[in-house]
Amino acid sequence: MKRDKARTAVLTMFLMAVLITGCATSGYKNVFNDENSPNVKTFHVLPDDCYIASKRAVLSQNFRIEREDLQARSFTAARYFEDGKDTIVVTINANVIAAGKDKSTVYASATQHVEKVRVKTERTLLGLVPAGSEATKVKQEERTIEDKDFYNKLFAALEKELGIVGTH
Repeated sequence: MKRDKARTAVLTMFLMAVLITGCATSGYKNVFNDENSPNVKTFHVLPDDCYIASKRAVLSQNFRIEREDLQARSFTAARYFEDGKDTIVVTINANVIAAGKDKSTVYASATQHVEKVRVKTERTLLGLVPAGSEATKVKQEERTIEDKDFYNKLFAALEKELGIVGTH
């Protein structure tokens, strides 16, 4: 009888585990499904000119270059928007790759997250009055930007800069 209860408990836990994993969603299943991705565009310019124009395009929109690899023609830029005590951060990763003679392809991906300020009271005076506190920023609500309009505007800014870069 104890054996039957143990088997029932093990079987119940196994079935619960199967049900829970079956309900889980996987983001990776949607990764390679879109053949017409809005965040890729090819330009008829040299890769170095395209890379400079890409940087100028994001810098002209008040982004700050945070990381750069000149040899790989890759950079990460971020723009910060204040929203009360919180900060909304938009980050763009851009890679420029040669795509044949006098052609370059720009691969851009963007994310957005919110940095929330959390204040922690460290000490109190006589248990009543706060005597010290510490504020920290916590990263929350990160998501990939998939908006076609966002990437259309990014590539329009890049095309504008290509006109400027091409005249020098």
